[in-house]
Amino acid sequence: MMRRLLIGLGCAVALMVGTATASAQPTKNVKGTLTAVSGNSITVKGPDGDVTLAIDRQTKVVTPGGSTATKAAKTEGKEGPGVTEILKTGQAVDVDYHEQGMHAAAIRTMAKVPAPAAPAAPAPKAQTVSGVVSAVTGTSLTVKGTEEWTFTADAKTTVQGTGVGTASKKLVDEGKKPTLLELVHEGDTVSVTFHDMDGTKHAAVVRITRKKV
Repeated sequence: MMRRLLIGLGCAVALMVGTATASAQPTKNVKGTLTAVSGNSITVKGPDGDVTLAIDRQTKVVTPGGSTATKAAKTEGKEGPGVTEILKTGQAVDVDYHEQGMHAAAIRTMAKVPAPAAPAAPAPKAQTVSGVVSAVTGTSLTVKGTEEWTFTADAKTTVQGTGVGTASKKLVDEGKKPTLLELVHEGDTVSVTFHDMDGTKHAAVVRITRKKV
């Protein structure tokens, strides 16, 4: 379980002596991101702009995972870690402060709140056209109807129609991979459902409605 460290920026006795006076003052609150940290002040970028607050031995800092910093400080003969060892610019914080003197009473670090995800772009609308195949390769299909369209095809393109399943099985049995070129031929009448993707027409479904006689 993550431990939370509560530290005062001075000795324990001084903290206890100063608490009564400080706590008598009403506090305000600001949540935001630390943009500056020094031994005697912090600057928090909140919703209404930057707020600079004084910190001293009466200021309490609460942060997760502070036990490591405390242990290291005691190893070095210090009473506790300094504020610049605990607070870093870029951290999200929740600060209670006294408006008189702009003094930080308590600083709590928080996990950064991720920026809201950008809304997903709407999926391209499916369209369907019909006509006769005038050209076909393993990766493209040209169909002539009221006009001529050329579509790209890939592994996501599905070919449907009478006899397609049988033809696909035969190719697989022969150790071949069914492709557009193997299943669709010039002269076939087809219905193509496609998506316009950045100016390229991608064939999602090719339905063979009539094979070339």
